[in-house]
This record gives sequence, structure tokens and C-alpha cells, in this order.
Amino acid sequence: MPFKSFISELRPYVAQAPVERLQSELGIDKIHKLASNEGAFGPVPAALDALSGDLDELRRYPDSAAPDLKERIAALNGVVSDQVTLGNGADELIRHAALAVLEKGDNGIFPWPSFPTYVAACATAGAEPRPVNLDEDWHVDFDALESAIFPTTRIVFIANPNNPTGLLAPRARLRKFVEDLPPHVLCVLDEAYAEYADGDEEPEGMQLVRDGVPNLLVLRTFSKVYGLAGLRIGYGVGSGEVAQAVDRMRSIFNVNSQAQSAALASLDAGPEINRRVKHVHEARTRIFQWLALAGHKPLPSRANFVFAEAQGGSGADVEQRLLRLGVAVRALDGFGSPGAFRVTCGNDIENEYFAAAIDRMANGLG
Repeated sequence: MPFKSFISELRPYVAQAPVERLQSELGIDKIHKLASNEGAFGPVPAALDALSGDLDELRRYPDSAAPDLKERIAALNGVVSDQVTLGNGADELIRHAALAVLEKGDNGIFPWPSFPTYVAACATAGAEPRPVNLDEDWHVDFDALESAIFPTTRIVFIANPNNPTGLLAPRARLRKFVEDLPPHVLCVLDEAYAEYADGDEEPEGMQLVRDGVPNLLVLRTFSKVYGLAGLRIGYGVGSGEVAQAVDRMRSIFNVNSQAQSAALASLDAGPEINRRVKHVHEARTRIFQWLALAGHKPLPSRANFVFAEAQGGSGADVEQRLLRLGVAVRALDGFGSPGAFRVTCGNDIENEYFAAAIDRMANGLG
């Protein structure tokens, strides 16, 4: 079968196996999953009420335009609804953005290590993915990114906070980079973890949109703090031209009706969301301390996870040893950092279990 030439070279995203399967394979009664950056808590009560509504209506196709949700998102971010596009998770919007601008012979750039979907999005659009190394302190190297922009560069992806490092880009430097981009380059600011950033450090992608930056798309998701990862819903905000171009790339009913209802209900849960953010701030501080005490080299995250360079240099080894102790973390080979691993902030029980497991491992007991 004559598939496209890049298919054989494309490395698909490898999600961790379901914990039920891992438990069966390892003969472990319980594995605490801290590997996938999911929220520590499930849907908010209002979202659960929305999900348990008129289930008979699931026989109907969802509203493809989703006007109520788009208008609510627009109001929340100080834009108009024509500037909003919805996706089956922010991940789908990354691919939609690539499809909207990239053609054969073009290239897309992104800091690396970072989210592997940027690589796949460029390749599946027929363009060349060009990773640009982070600096020696794991921060985005904006000078290197600027040097990597050529006439054939049509898109740049920047995760802020970055996944897997959890670090935020300096506001002023990011703003200068975005504002100085050539008009033929679309910048996609992937702010999937924006809610977890501290107060005045919150990413300002939405402010750049409100300020009228024309070649910008900012992505957010309901998968993390809102606890809706299983429903797959995210959104992008940009100029009307950008949002509508990306919107034309989607399939007709890409966001299901349950996802729309739950997302809409979640946006009114301010106090509960604030409680969850506070929980993550406290949890990532403790996880940082536990990792450091165990001899690893963690970074000061502004997301809902903590990145650490592994003692001994193998993230995969840490992943396997902790798995046998009943904790699933994520080795970062697929993210471009084989010497590191990532720990998601879980609930209190999960976090305490991780603390005991990493201590046991450090003391040669696992």
C-alpha cells in the first residue's frame, strides 16, 4: 500500500497503558497514576449535573457551532465568539493549526524537549518539524528560535508553561518574540497548564490576542483543572481570521454534546477551581522537596507536575522501579529528555504514596 512517505518515520504518541492492565501484569493491587498530567479531581459538581441531564438526547448529533460555549469562553477572555474555535482536546487544535498553514516544503519550529504532538502535527501536514533546543537551564531559548525562522517557516509552537519541564517563559521576552514574528509565521501558544501558574506569573497569551497580535492562536483545555480529560475538549482564541481558518480544519461534530455541556457548566465553578489550584501549588512544592531529598534534580514547576533529572541518568529506570512500588510516573524519552521523568500532582493520598515510594527507592528498597 503506497502510504505517504513520512508515515514510516513518524513516531506516534505512546500513552501509558491503563493502570488496570499494569496492575494485572505486575500483580499489584493498586497503582497510583501520576503519569499523565490529569487533574487531581474529577468534574466539578455542576458539570456532573450537566452530564446526568437528558441522556436520551445522546441520539442527536451535537450542535456543531456550540454558540453558548463559544460566547461564554469569549466573554471570559475578553474577545468575541468569532475569535474562538473548539477542539477535541487542545491536542486536536495543534494539528488543526498546522493543517491551516503548512504545505509541503514548509517547516514548523518549537522548543525541545516539549510536547511530541508538535512534531506529529508538522509531519502530518506534509512539512518538516524542526526542534530548537532549550537552553542549558531548560528554558525556552528565544534567540535560538528567532535564528531558526526562515522564509519556509510557517508556524512556531510554544508550550507555556512548557511540558515536560513546567517552566514559564519570561513575559517580556515572550511578548517581544511574538510581536516581532514575520507576518507569514503563525505562533501557537499552548497554555494547557495556564491555570496553575502563580498569580502575576499567569501566561498572558490572551492579553496578546486582546492587544491585537494578528498571527497568534492561544490554546486552553478543560482536561486539567476542570477534570474533563476523558471528554476531550479544548479551545483556541486568536484573531477572527486565525480562529476561523483553524475552525475550517475540523470535522463537523468534533466536540461531542456531553463535552460541550460539561465545559459550559464548569466555567461557573470559580471557588472550586481556586481550591484545586491551591492544592496543586502545595502539592508540587512537596513533590519538589521529596524528589530533591531522593537525590534527583527537580525543576520549579508552574504546572500541575514536576520534572526531574534522574539520579543515574535514566528516566525509564525510575519509571520502572516506581511502577513496581505501585506508582506510575512518566519517563520522558518521547518528549526528548531520556534522562528525566515527570510526576503529576495527584490527590493527597496519591502524593503521600509517591513520597513513600520515592523514599523507598532512594534507600534501595525498590
